[in-house]
Amino acid sequence: MERPDVSMMYVVHKAFRRELARMQAAAAQADSPDLHQALRGSWTTFNQYLTIHHTAEDEMLWPPMRAKLGTGEKVGLLDEMLDEHSRLEPLLREIDNALQQSSPANVASLFGELTDVLVSHFEHEETAALPLVQQTLSAREWDDFSDDQRNRIGLRGAEWFFPWLLDDAPPDMQTFVLALVPPPLRLAYKVVWEPRYRRRSPWRAK
Repeated sequence: MERPDVSMMYVVHKAFRRELARMQAAAAQADSPDLHQALRGSWTTFNQYLTIHHTAEDEMLWPPMRAKLGTGEKVGLLDEMLDEHSRLEPLLREIDNALQQSSPANVASLFGELTDVLVSHFEHEETAALPLVQQTLSAREWDDFSDDQRNRIGLRGAEWFFPWLLDDAPPDMQTFVLALVPPPLRLAYKVVWEPRYRRRSPWRAK
């Protein structure tokens, strides 16, 4: 059975880590109106993509693994993944509410907490869950999970997602990701999507 290539998961996690670092730095200077505006714009995109990512895992990744693993210690890891997602949900809501305020007093501490919780989750997933994915699922089952995320984002959403994903990515990572994209969309990325993202990114002048 052909095993899945989970490289794209590391790319996605790297993008989330990048935005976390930017937002945490901006939150520490929340008295700056420009940085607060950039923080809110970045947060909207980040929260959307993280919700899509974790929903796809909960609905399309962990269930087929659980069905194959049955019972035992390895299934406990899937429960841990679900628990970590559940721990994040109230924190995401709290940040969302805080950013609706003009000068939220606790935004820096909230982003510090989010960074601790989410980075720890990514590390746990990368060191324990992704190796188990490769041991358990077929490449076709992994593709079903990947397709689900693409469908949730949609073609129009891809116009922003791919430039966001590859923002500040090293050349080899950009080459890897764009090789997965059909040639017409690859051209659209280079000619339209990426330049437009640069013009409209909330961090463009920060």
